Amino acid sequence: MSEIQYIGEHLLPGKIGHVAVIGAFVAALMAAVAYALATRHRSRPEAGGWIRLGRAGFLLHTAGVFAVIGVLFFVMIKKYYEYNYAFSHVSDDLPFKYLFSAFWEGQEGSFLLWMFWHVVLGAVILWKGGKWEAPVLAVIALVEAFLMSMILGIHLTDDIRIGSNPTLLVRQVMDAPIFAQADYVEKLARLADGLNPLLQNYWMTIHPPTLFLGFASVTVPFAFAIAGLWMGEHKAWLKPALPWALFSGAILGTGILMGGAWAYEALSFGGYWAWDPVENMSLVPWMVLVAGLHTHLVARSTGHSIRTTYLFYILSFVLVLYSTFLTRSGILGDCSAHAFTEMGLEWQLVAFVVAFLLLGLSVLAGRWKGIPAPEKEESMTSREFWMFIGSLVLMMGAVLITAATSLPVVNAIVEFFDPTFPGWALGDPEAHHNKFQLWIAFFIALLSGVAQYLRYRGTGWKAYAPAFYRHVSIAAVGAVVLMVPASLLISVGAWQYGALLFAALFALVHNFDFLFTFVKGNLRQSGSIFSHLGFSLMLLGVLASGLNKTFISTNPLVQRNVIEGATEDDLARNILLLKNSPLFMSGYEVTYVGDTLDGQMRTFQVDFEKVDDQGNPEGEVFSVFPNILYNKSFDQVAASNPSTRRYAFRDIFTHIAGASSEITNPAEALAREDSLGYEAFPMTVGDTVFTSNAYAILERITSRPIHPDYHPETNDLAIGLVLKFHQLTADTVFTVEPAVVLRENLVFSYPVQVNDLQLKVRVPQSVFEQYFQSDADLDYQRFEIPLGGNFSFAGFNFTLDRLNRSPVHPNYSAEPGDIAVSAVVKVEGNGISAPATLEPLYLIRQSSPFNIKDVDDDLGLHLRFESIDPQSETFTLLAAQEAKSEKQVSVEIAEKVGRSDYIVLEAIVFPGINFFWLGSSMMMIGMLISMVRRLGKA
Repeated sequence: MSEIQYIGEHLLPGKIGHVAVIGAFVAALMAAVAYALATRHRSRPEAGGWIRLGRAGFLLHTAGVFAVIGVLFFVMIKKYYEYNYAFSHVSDDLPFKYLFSAFWEGQEGSFLLWMFWHVVLGAVILWKGGKWEAPVLAVIALVEAFLMSMILGIHLTDDIRIGSNPTLLVRQVMDAPIFAQADYVEKLARLADGLNPLLQNYWMTIHPPTLFLGFASVTVPFAFAIAGLWMGEHKAWLKPALPWALFSGAILGTGILMGGAWAYEALSFGGYWAWDPVENMSLVPWMVLVAGLHTHLVARSTGHSIRTTYLFYILSFVLVLYSTFLTRSGILGDCSAHAFTEMGLEWQLVAFVVAFLLLGLSVLAGRWKGIPAPEKEESMTSREFWMFIGSLVLMMGAVLITAATSLPVVNAIVEFFDPTFPGWALGDPEAHHNKFQLWIAFFIALLSGVAQYLRYRGTGWKAYAPAFYRHVSIAAVGAVVLMVPASLLISVGAWQYGALLFAALFALVHNFDFLFTFVKGNLRQSGSIFSHLGFSLMLLGVLASGLNKTFISTNPLVQRNVIEGATEDDLARNILLLKNSPLFMSGYEVTYVGDTLDGQMRTFQVDFEKVDDQGNPEGEVFSVFPNILYNKSFDQVAASNPSTRRYAFRDIFTHIAGASSEITNPAEALAREDSLGYEAFPMTVGDTVFTSNAYAILERITSRPIHPDYHPETNDLAIGLVLKFHQLTADTVFTVEPAVVLRENLVFSYPVQVNDLQLKVRVPQSVFEQYFQSDADLDYQRFEIPLGGNFSFAGFNFTLDRLNRSPVHPNYSAEPGDIAVSAVVKVEGNGISAPATLEPLYLIRQSSPFNIKDVDDDLGLHLRFESIDPQSETFTLLAAQEAKSEKQVSVEIAEKVGRSDYIVLEAIVFPGINFFWLGSSMMMIGMLISMVRRLGKA
């Protein structure tokens, strides 16, 4: 490729990306300024011109965002590793289905995802916003300008820069000797690590875009709040903003829920929520937004709580930005599994948070006195009073979570002034958060039941009071009655959890009562009921799965002396399984059946059979398939992915907690091979050798070995041995098939370990010289025959039986564009008892012809399919025969080898976990139902 072609094909996208980033940034600023001027002069004739300019700027910004995203996807799809983003996030072996996950794995890609959703939501406002278009889009465009600045990549000095541009080349971000080499791009391809194995999960394809849609949607209620304050229309903004707030609550909550599902399915900590700092700071904005939703409804119905609604929507957006700072500044690097690495943009992120915090609070403070507030306070018998109290409770929960999660920030500030400060830390974050959030959930559950029955402004309380108390009493009695069966399923232990269980059941009965008594099952009016019912079911699921999860992978009596160095806690949680050796544990007979390696993933099959106390089968049989993922260099396990057996009212969650070093660290195990003390034994077929506890007979030598870890490729030169080991102390025979393969001047050894005999067998590479006769030394004879024709050679009769246009050959791996056909040739005569079949292959790849021979080891026959003559419809075959001789090969055997056929399994039963998934899903569905209803009233 010429330099001009290289620049045009490879480097031009980066130039386009640079221009698009700067253009999109300028266009966002232009849109923000133009829309701001349109809002300021909204009653003047020039407002229309400013609006048109604002629209043009927003559309140009949208085009720029799409251009940058397109460029980034292009270089990732094309695997242009000279681009730093492609080098950092993709690799040649990355499946295409994970390309999207790789796109938003990096900070720049996630910022672009965030901007993408902003311009999509902005397009809806552009279309349907009416008089709110200018002020709302002015705010959104300003947010976009700040976000775009995060990927500008402008270096003011060597140490000061604005943003990190995703279209930079690797050589622009690092200085290394490799860039002086002409083939550095090819070498970069071999160095690229690709996507983090933890993110190679379908949830990471759908969770981040949903979560970032939620983050982006929080901007819209914030923008409406700023617009209402700006224009002084403190009631008018409430109606158009409400559907957006409901949409945001539903989508952001769904994104958080998807994150929990990913953690449950892909992480091995055993659960869906761990109070990780990044998890916390995605939850907090949602809690504040939901609090704002409730005060919003109060404000729409009664005029109360408008100021509070403004404040909640401002804080929910600022908390999204604060969450961004925590996850992207690197400050949580030591205390969160989800945090991004530091990009050197922490001060820019701080400026982002502070700018919008000051903007929101200053506009709110400036308009505070003009915001209408009814002189009469809410009555304690009114719905709005208790909805307001519930919002304050939610806000208190958000404050508690934020305060604890922000300790690293506090520590960093204090350490800046006092480097000797040791720092504060939570001893047990899970216990800390559970202790306080339990009571937040308790009060929210009670209020979600009671408030439904109250009326706005407490209208007609005296006449209505008996009905209210009757329904509250029904809910209370129903909750007490349900406590009996619930306590059989959920062992609450501490009284605090009993109180929460009562509150959840109280809310459940109360909302079911309200659904059928007042709403009469009307779906369009049931949005809040669905959400509140969902919350109560979610609490039941949290209590059941959290308090009553049980480790069933335990058998201390059997395991106490098996798991070396195991503590009592280890024995209560883990069980060691030998391959094909069933073991009893907690009502199940469990068998580690085996494992398969596919790329970087090793998948294990573990069979479960339900048995009674006497070990008799009870009929239930199932298998789980946990797996582990290796890093690219295969020197350590990068992730352990669980496998879950699902039932209606429980899950059995399993994952690999440990395994032999041959499994967990193949590279280290390979390095130890030569230290095993192999002894070489020269053997011919039929020979016998003795070890300390067995004797082995060499049954066969083959050029088509079968080994679980060997996957044949085109032009492999392979040899395998079939040996049978007879145990001396028992009537047991073990068949082993070690192999060795020569592939492109590299030798790959595939040994076999016999764990019951504590020995390992391998084939040395010297076997190639011992066994194979050079193809050049063979005396090939050429035969041209038609289909169905035959020829004689070496006393055998060869018949071209048919052609196979879908050939399968141990040394052939199909590639796109291949034209491949094999000749199916039957061999008879010369005293053989049954016809043999040879199937040599003819291949055209990239316009070049190849042929791959087939060999019958027993007959010593070699057959090649050399060419096809379409004119005469004849086919050229080449046949040769090796001189028959007793070929001697070396077999290497090592004894006293430690076992490698075991895994350590952790299995947990999560009772009632589907109540959590069902309930939390119902909460989001309820918000969407309410949103649709509000849109219908617009």
